[in-house]
Amino acid sequence: MSTVRSGVEQAILVTVGAATLTRERAEAAVQDLVRRGQVTGEEGRAAVERLFGRGRGEAEGEARGLVDRLEGGFQGALREVGVVTRGELEDLNLKLAEMDHRLRLIEERLDGAGGSAG
Repeated sequence: MSTVRSGVEQAILVTVGAATLTRERAEAAVQDLVRRGQVTGEEGRAAVERLFGRGRGEAEGEARGLVDRLEGGFQGALREVGVVTRGELEDLNLKLAEMDHRLRLIEERLDGAGGSAG
């Protein structure tokens, strides 16, 4: 499953790289607008920051969310075909050990009661 996760993470990094190129293009376009006098330098920088600063945080959160959703979907598919998680298996092993211990206690009581009655 970590292979799937790393593949998704690499795809996200490629997307983030493309976003970086897009930011550079946006900054170049803003600089052109500043040269033409259509916006001030401060307005241009603020616009780029609003677009990409906020977007970066959202993109990182969305990327994590995407990985989590894909991982959750993968786990859901495994669950549908009956594959249990390691935690579920450990819980079952613990319950089985508890039941085995209780059964031994009951057997010991029965053996002790049968021996004293005989």
